[in-house]
Amino acid sequence: MLPLPSIDQELRCPGFCDCHLPNCVDVANHKGHIPDLVKCRCGEDSGNGLDWQWHHSEESDAQIVGRDIIFHPTYSQGTTIVRGEQPLQLGKVHFWEMRVITVLAGTDVMFGIGTDSFNLEQFKFHFVSALGTNSQSWGYSYNGKIQHCGDQLPYGQKFSQGCLVGIYLDRTRGHLEFYLNRRSLGVAYTNIPTDPNVKIYPMVCSTAAKSVVRLINSTSVAATLQLRAFEALAKQPVKLEELRQMPGLKSIMQLYWFLAPPVRYSRCSRDPDLELGDEAVLSSSKLRLGRKHKYRESDDVNIDDDLDLYANAHKIPPRRRERSSDEEYASSIHEFCDEYFHYLL
Repeated sequence: MLPLPSIDQELRCPGFCDCHLPNCVDVANHKGHIPDLVKCRCGEDSGNGLDWQWHHSEESDAQIVGRDIIFHPTYSQGTTIVRGEQPLQLGKVHFWEMRVITVLAGTDVMFGIGTDSFNLEQFKFHFVSALGTNSQSWGYSYNGKIQHCGDQLPYGQKFSQGCLVGIYLDRTRGHLEFYLNRRSLGVAYTNIPTDPNVKIYPMVCSTAAKSVVRLINSTSVAATLQLRAFEALAKQPVKLEELRQMPGLKSIMQLYWFLAPPVRYSRCSRDPDLELGDEAVLSSSKLRLGRKHKYRESDDVNIDDDLDLYANAHKIPPRRRERSSDEEYASSIHEFCDEYFHYLL
């Protein structure tokens, strides 16, 4: 029997996109491969493919088919932990994303990392929040909490079906950071081992029967000065957009795509307006465009292009001033336009 969704399902983060996903009844009645019920491929073409995949284990109560993990295909009797097929190399920055295919419920579903000393079979017959129970693992729960050494701390919003969970691991600095729908939740831990003798693997665990997770992106790049420069530029969207216009930097921008991944906003969200934090990082041109689209998509208000303030801004003639030269006159036009658009914002 499949677990029922939590009663606070409406409080969870909406999915990454609005594509149709199977409900609990569809999953329970499906006799074939559960991931076949999902046609959505949103976000899967953003990265550079997969640098690693999941590790197959005969003793694990999980079915691994390509990028997909089906936890407890028949019924659940404990916690199953799956790790990546290869350790995450020292001296590199690693980023990977997973899509939640089914509704999450039960004791816990966690995403994170663990060392080679972490026993994957220790909770096979126990329902626990496995990742982060000791010093050899770090985990992020679907309940919005992070855990290490058995200590759980509030960290982010609860999430479930349709969400993208990203993990950013800097093995040079020893930092671990989680993303939800490609939005950073901030650095969670700064105590990840940088010892070259310690092997660290990506891990996922679940106690829920027929819960499905898909690996959609996995990238590993060397921690170079170029990477650090793009990390700083990723915090300045205007400068980053200017770099995207330079043809010679296209391949480099694609290499570091995860520093500023493309974000989508689901219409399922109860508050579709941009938050203050979002507006702070958007360029002024994108912000004006976003506001214009917001009004155009409203059911109660219908604004034509001729009445759109921003669409007709270029039709307003600049105020002429008496200047002694053409250079001074051109300067006055730029000043007037700057003041006008600043007023609009």
